Amino acid sequence: MTEIQFTSRSVSRRTVIKGAAATAAAIPLSQLLGGEVGAAGKVLRIGAGKPNQTPVPGLTSDAGSLQILGCVGEWLAWTDEKGALEPRVAESWKASNGLKTWTFKIRKGIKFHDGTPLTVDDVVWTFKWHVDPKNASNQLGNFKGIFDAAGVVKVDASTVQFNLLDANANFPYIVASNPSYGSLIIKNGTSGGAGWEKTMIAAGPWKLESYTEGVKTVFVRNEDYWDAKRIPSFEKLELVQFVSAAAAMPQLKTGKLDAIIAAQPADVTKLNKAKFQLQLTPSARTIHTHMRCDWGPFTDKRVRRAAALTFDRAGYIKGVLKGFGSIGNDCIMDAFPTKDTSVPQRDKDLTEAKALMAAAGNKGFSVDLSSWKRDDIDALAQVIKTSFKQIGINVTLKIDGSGGGGSVYYTYVPYPSKKGVIFEYDNNSWLASNLGITDWGGRPTPDVYLKREYMSTADWSAAHYNSAAFDAAANEYLTAASNAKKKAASKKMQVICLEDVPYMLPYYDVSISPQRKGLTGVLVNGMSQVSCHDAKG
Repeated sequence: MTEIQFTSRSVSRRTVIKGAAATAAAIPLSQLLGGEVGAAGKVLRIGAGKPNQTPVPGLTSDAGSLQILGCVGEWLAWTDEKGALEPRVAESWKASNGLKTWTFKIRKGIKFHDGTPLTVDDVVWTFKWHVDPKNASNQLGNFKGIFDAAGVVKVDASTVQFNLLDANANFPYIVASNPSYGSLIIKNGTSGGAGWEKTMIAAGPWKLESYTEGVKTVFVRNEDYWDAKRIPSFEKLELVQFVSAAAAMPQLKTGKLDAIIAAQPADVTKLNKAKFQLQLTPSARTIHTHMRCDWGPFTDKRVRRAAALTFDRAGYIKGVLKGFGSIGNDCIMDAFPTKDTSVPQRDKDLTEAKALMAAAGNKGFSVDLSSWKRDDIDALAQVIKTSFKQIGINVTLKIDGSGGGGSVYYTYVPYPSKKGVIFEYDNNSWLASNLGITDWGGRPTPDVYLKREYMSTADWSAAHYNSAAFDAAANEYLTAASNAKKKAASKKMQVICLEDVPYMLPYYDVSISPQRKGLTGVLVNGMSQVSCHDAKG
């Protein structure tokens, strides 16, 4: 029998990124941690993203909505800014049966915001609700192929068991706040769909006071929060929504905001260091550029490789990211400790790129680059347009600025991607664009990227990639019980991605949260969820 036990407050599986770590090391520790602790004020105001989706457990899929849920919700475990797990609703968990059975001990004494106790029945209901297809939960894709409704079992009044469909060493992360940001525990018998946002009854450190769609969400501290030592010091928390972090910067500078969840390097480098500090979060977070593999001008992998060879990765990190990032090698596995460093790094090589285009019999073409309007996406799109032009690929930018941005790109028509189903058109949306940029939060393990983006059965596969070799290597990784086996599987995937290039990932960024000097305890994780019940200053 294989058994893995987790009982400590923080179980670390941190993503270490050399470039980001070097950047963080160059900033004084006092600046990273927030300086001295001061007396807490009454209201903490934070600049957040503008939601594209209604902030409810079953619909959330963007930073703006998940940031709201992160304040009111409580998960089995919270994924912190270091990529570590903090036990919350679950006090501990252990694996048995060769990593196919996971048992969670549920904490006693937790109450929902309406005063009713949180029980094992609520935990079971939450996960059964998400995996029930009739509820059309966006979290279903995180759990599909891992467990089903029959696999969620109440053992006794303090124990929940998950019987998995296959072995998974990373399972506690799968049901934690990151990546499953919609799986906060909801009340037994209630819906996590549309309408939940009117009350937001959950069990987290903040309770809903008011929600104004696309403008602001106001919370009051939860006086009955289960961890008495961590009841918020601030009386209220306001998440103020902005289309871009740049739009929020003036309010930070004038004191109308205490912090911004994620800002761009060009903006934070202009801040007065005597008045502001930076909280940095290295992670697997980046924006993925897909090239459709099943239809359109990028079906020949030689053309995709040629396009990837036009991008100056080191120059982009130095010039656009101001050093806040590290070079990517076009495979998501490069962001994790199990990467194989013997796989060569891709560099800009126009000679090779032009030779690949010639070998493919391709003299160039015109194509739309589709995405939605956000600071980092705008910057990458402009550089891609310039880079691709060097080999005759003429890019027209189709950047969606509707509403909060993303209403067209994330139209969910078509949806989902399905193996063998080809959308023979480009409507400038996420899953039916020949060339597009999609924002992905930083997950602590690669499971979600593999199952929902890269594998042939993925439902979020913008590249519509179908590789039996990659699927086999991914399955090896997902079921591996040792780091050595994970590294061997990772190498296979890294090599395949360099050859096939369904996604171009030229860099991994560092999430930057600018804050007023003296503020502590406002911590942002790789998914842009903010933990601030320990905030002071």
